Amino acid sequence: MWKKIKGSSFIKNMTVLMSGTAIAQGLTIAAAPILTRLYGPETFGLLGLYTSIIGIVTVVMTLRYELAVVLPRDDKGSANVLVLSISIALLLTIALSLLIVFFNYEIAQILNTPELQQWLWLVPIGAFSLGTYNALKYWSTRKKQFQRLSISQVIRSTGQVSTQVSGGLLSMGPSGLLGGQVLGQIIATVTLGYQVIKEDLKIITSSLSIKHMSIIAKKYKDFPLFSSSQALVNSVSQHATPFILAAFFGPAIVGFYTLALKLIQMPANLVGEAFKQVYYQKASELTNNNKPLDTHMLKSSFYLAIIGFIPALVIFIFAPQIFYFALGEDWYVAGQYSRWLIFWMYFWFVNRPAVSSIQVFGWQKYLLIYESVLLLARVIAISLSAIYYDALTAVAAFSVLGAVFTPIVTISTYVALKKKGNQRVKDG
Repeated sequence: MWKKIKGSSFIKNMTVLMSGTAIAQGLTIAAAPILTRLYGPETFGLLGLYTSIIGIVTVVMTLRYELAVVLPRDDKGSANVLVLSISIALLLTIALSLLIVFFNYEIAQILNTPELQQWLWLVPIGAFSLGTYNALKYWSTRKKQFQRLSISQVIRSTGQVSTQVSGGLLSMGPSGLLGGQVLGQIIATVTLGYQVIKEDLKIITSSLSIKHMSIIAKKYKDFPLFSSSQALVNSVSQHATPFILAAFFGPAIVGFYTLALKLIQMPANLVGEAFKQVYYQKASELTNNNKPLDTHMLKSSFYLAIIGFIPALVIFIFAPQIFYFALGEDWYVAGQYSRWLIFWMYFWFVNRPAVSSIQVFGWQKYLLIYESVLLLARVIAISLSAIYYDALTAVAAFSVLGAVFTPIVTISTYVALKKKGNQRVKDG
């Protein structure tokens, strides 16, 4: 049994990705006690608002065509999707830049954070860099070049942390914290782009065709029509909390929330993102070979549930004390936020295979309906909590709703995959 697990390409690929993620996140976690003593909650609040804006914008930078890079049967189709994705990202970056130029003041005022205005120019830069990185990431996933992704993650974290710590020591304020965030992503994108150009440029350039790109764009039209809408609604749902907290309570509260979410997301992403990336490639492969996916999805979700349970329990019990001891007494509140956020985070962690399966089979329109209902419920619950109670209650409402809604996706996706698998057996 052990030999079978050890020899599994799925496990090997996951290990390669996780090693890079582990080093990258280890650097970030190690730097956290330093950064919390160099920057105050208000500065982290600015970072939180910036990353929330980036999180919302980036999901539509390529109109989700990057997800289709893995799906074609041949590299010719995949290369055309890759170039299409990056081209769309460039066009949307120009549009986003114009939006920031004309409405930067209004955006900062709506978020009750006037000091954010001078940093909004970083948004188009960060969004294009991350959108391009995502397209290159899925190309590397298709080619099973997971080491590229691992290296780029380490380089991103190294550039980010070194810049942020240096900026803090030099008392650069928000420019150090936000600048490090953007610079780290740019370095990662350039690194991954260089690796792709070095090894795959011939394949990509020889495959390009405007006609083929047009055909591919139409073939995978569900990604911009439904997946991009679903992803946007999901991202707004996840990132609405900082905006509402900023509007009601100011940037300091956003700083507590941002750090709380970041530090519990990182361990989840250590396994979850690597698992999702490898699972997506494997699921696409099984589907292209007309093999059932339900058992693979169920086992994958079960493994994630087991892996995440003990860490989630530890965070729920000890998070305030851990934050107080590691980050300083000013961050005890962030630990209280983490205690509540872990409810949603656990089910979000387990849900990775289900979401990837939905993307493989093109069921995004159903996920869009689900995300729209969840977004509406979250906005109402968070706003009412902020009006009648306090910030902690708003964070708790956000998390509990996510914990209640998320398993619905996991269960319904498994049932749909099971039904589809049975239909294939019945048909022949």
